[in-house]
Amino acid sequence: MGAVPLTAPAADPSLPALSELAQTQTPKIYAERRRALMDAMGEGVAVIYSEGAEDAFGYRQSGDFFYLTGVEDADAVLVLAPKERTYREFLFLKTRDAEFERWTGEREPLGEALRKKYGFEKIFRDRNSNLLSLVLNLARRSPTLWQVVLPDPAVDSKPKDLELYSKVQDKLAGATVKALGWTLAQMRARHSAEELAIMRHGIRLTEEGFRAGVRMVRPGAAEGVVRAEAERVWRAAGSRRTAYPSIVGSGANSTILHYPRSERVMKDGELLLMDMACEYAHYATDITRTVPVNGHFSAEQRKVYDVVLAAQEKALAMVKPGVYHEDLEKAARAVVEAAGYGNFFIHGLGHFVGLDVHDAGAYQEPLQAGMVLTIEPGIYLPDRGFGVRIEDEVLVTETGARLLTDGLPRTAEEVERWMAAPR
Repeated sequence: MGAVPLTAPAADPSLPALSELAQTQTPKIYAERRRALMDAMGEGVAVIYSEGAEDAFGYRQSGDFFYLTGVEDADAVLVLAPKERTYREFLFLKTRDAEFERWTGEREPLGEALRKKYGFEKIFRDRNSNLLSLVLNLARRSPTLWQVVLPDPAVDSKPKDLELYSKVQDKLAGATVKALGWTLAQMRARHSAEELAIMRHGIRLTEEGFRAGVRMVRPGAAEGVVRAEAERVWRAAGSRRTAYPSIVGSGANSTILHYPRSERVMKDGELLLMDMACEYAHYATDITRTVPVNGHFSAEQRKVYDVVLAAQEKALAMVKPGVYHEDLEKAARAVVEAAGYGNFFIHGLGHFVGLDVHDAGAYQEPLQAGMVLTIEPGIYLPDRGFGVRIEDEVLVTETGARLLTDGLPRTAEEVERWMAAPR
């Protein structure tokens, strides 16, 4: 089965150099995003908290906050006030602590260098004493308090912005809280040319990791060796972390959607499912490939693989502006169901990709040019001891779609040739 004739991305030599990519996300870019958000607000005040988390590689900033500021610091706060005449943007950073900084590194002092670095004229350190006072003062002149960031339904606690707004309302009669809905999520879902260049570079790095990892696939080798080799390539090429915990599972482990361990030894006749990718310059990648450990699909494995590929290609061929994500999923599921495997496609078809691997975006609204999403149908047969998933990223363009992850084999024939290549 041939691949869907989508527009191919530019060849690797056309990609900007690493130094050029590093210079594209300037303070001006973040300022333009803040202005667009304030245009949507029109009035009032918005308080946006950094909601990142520490991992093995350090602090990773939340996508919403990074998109608007480029700031990686923990405990930062952004305040926007579009009706103000002179200063409409305020950035609060964590208070300095000389003793603590002896362990973690010195933090930059307030001053012209820091203002230039982040593109803010008003930067403060002590948010505990100044934040409420500032927001209260701004709200007196424009008493609408905007909830900009969509709340996480998995978190039971009250969002920090709403906690602050309650304190403002206790002191200021007439201040009202309004939700800005999907505005910020929709902004993030439509990627600029600069963002797409970074994402394409991350994709190319991820593909290099796959090629290195596949060279380690053989009966008797450990799943973890494949994972480690791919991740080694990414780190050596400048990726700070993986986009998500790598999933590398053989045999029955290929039927576990988020298999976490990569400890098993691969056996002859099994399939290996590799769902793994790097993060580059804060932007995620997401690719899955399923390969035969001994280099050749069995007749049953090949049948299932071809069904999954046909379902993916059906959806890929439909991607264009105006199409709904749910229609893509319905079409892919119809292919799987017609083949008799409907009960074994047990997850969604895909998701938006950007600053987060499961990125911001409204699935109930039509696709628009500039969006990047994954198409990842799968069939999982625990009783047969194998699962198949094929996942690729696609860019919605003005005229249709462009397959971004075109650097790895997709058809069964291509995969077998890949496995037969000299190691």
